[in-house]
Amino acid sequence: MHASFIFLTILIFCINDGLTIDCSKSSAKWCRNKRIARICGITEQCKNSVWKKQNQNDKVNFTLYYETLCPDCRQFMTTELWKTYKTIPGIVNITIVPYGNARETYEPKTDLYQFVCQHGPNECLGNLIHTCVLNYYPTIDQYMPFVYCTESTAGDVQTVAIQCAQQSKIDFNKIDACTKSKLGNQLQHIYAAQTDSLQPPHKYVPWITVNDKHTEIMQHEAEKDLIKLICKSYKGSNPPAECKKYL
Repeated sequence: MHASFIFLTILIFCINDGLTIDCSKSSAKWCRNKRIARICGITEQCKNSVWKKQNQNDKVNFTLYYETLCPDCRQFMTTELWKTYKTIPGIVNITIVPYGNARETYEPKTDLYQFVCQHGPNECLGNLIHTCVLNYYPTIDQYMPFVYCTESTAGDVQTVAIQCAQQSKIDFNKIDACTKSKLGNQLQHIYAAQTDSLQPPHKYVPWITVNDKHTEIMQHEAEKDLIKLICKSYKGSNPPAECKKYL
């Protein structure tokens, strides 16, 4: 554990009702152990996105990199991703990363990151709302109904988010405060770093990985029939009935 801290420069600030973080740029080290994850303020994310995967090696690890106002992302999330979540949750770990083709710059004077998004400021707000929801409601059964609702509903980003929060039993006041805090800014930076560290680098969104790998063949299969791709990638001994026709 001591060696891990050689790679980290950690600053902790109290702001509003949460912690803000400034961790090493090497995101691979943030979930190295529980102490680092706690200091970086991402224990739940590590638990659900990394440690859970390590403990359930037979599950397929599927990650979606997206941005909230991208038409193709919205189509994929409300069809293929939603059907997969509802149909074969027992064989797949789904992780979503709301950042996409955005760009960030660091402002030393404010100690904050500034984000520019492909579809403008409203998309940056939507990404940040999703980021904060994932932080406070980290399990998929908590956040996915909200994500599905926002991605399937047209309209003003803030208004839609409020409506979807009410439907999904999410405290939007907490989410709204997060989007305006240093915590939210730092959490969005984490997703920026995760997206920018992709190998191969992402070229478009939606961008998918299966067990941390990406190929154009996988991408096309996911867009056409994600359930089929997950079923074919599953190596467990007891595939669900929904997979039988693909095996």
